[in-house]
Amino acid sequence: MTTHRPVLLKEVIQALNPEKNQNFVDCTIGGGGHAQAILEKTGPKGKLLGIDWDPEAISRTQERLKEYKDRLVLYNASYTHIKEIVYDKKFFPIHGMLIDLGLSSDQLQISGRGFSFQVTEPLDMRFSPHENELTAAEILNHWPFERIRDMLIRNADERFANRITKAIEDYRKEKRIENTLQLVEIVISAVPRQKTKIHPATKTFQALRMEVNNELNNVRMFLTDALEVMEPKTKLAVITFHSLEDRIVKQFFKRESRDCLCPPEVPVCQCGHKANVRLITKKPITPSRDEISENFRSRSAKLRVVEKI
Repeated sequence: MTTHRPVLLKEVIQALNPEKNQNFVDCTIGGGGHAQAILEKTGPKGKLLGIDWDPEAISRTQERLKEYKDRLVLYNASYTHIKEIVYDKKFFPIHGMLIDLGLSSDQLQISGRGFSFQVTEPLDMRFSPHENELTAAEILNHWPFERIRDMLIRNADERFANRITKAIEDYRKEKRIENTLQLVEIVISAVPRQKTKIHPATKTFQALRMEVNNELNNVRMFLTDALEVMEPKTKLAVITFHSLEDRIVKQFFKRESRDCLCPPEVPVCQCGHKANVRLITKKPITPSRDEISENFRSRSAKLRVVEKI
């Protein structure tokens, strides 16, 4: 049974403002929570294109949203293929787009692929096992010290990267690292005890998942291509869950909302760049205290929204 809770649901609906008979794209449909709320607002003829790289997420959402089957188009692929998917399905006009870059509760709790440090599962961490060969176990057991350490710093800003990587290296000399329980034990043994609600393995799991799925580069690719398929007045809402992703989104939106990208010392514009979007949110929208108390995983979520000019 699904335990999925859509993050910032009220805020997303308010920002996108879906209306009767409009069409929307949910680029990471996951558990279908945001999609269901949009479909409820866009009847009787509005359609939703739901994309997800995880084939199991597509199957679960197809069942969950079966009452909307005549208005729901599902597509199993990475959101990096947004352009070809939209053109393949001839999904026009588009009135709004949403991408939620977090993991759904279903992926964390019932995927069996090692996304969560709270259950013992194989260290896979691939969103799409059929398309991607690299696994977290491959990284942990075969990558050299420097590469693992740099990954922990680059993807999660892990302050104990050296200690954790040394512990990984020592452990794998004696035994192969195959499941989440082993990795949690390795990290706990390496990290000093601290007064915090955040589990010490959180950043290590985050860094591995992002590396396996090439997440930061995928976000950059998506933003560029999404802008190309958006029409004037189409809104794009992006939910991020850590500073690296949010920085990419923030900088992209800031750049695309400006008419000129020349440095200040250039008196006359030489680049010819024209603003493509209008910032709807000058600052990111974050969850309320009530939402965080009900769903602790929402604590780091940030919502940014733009409108195509």
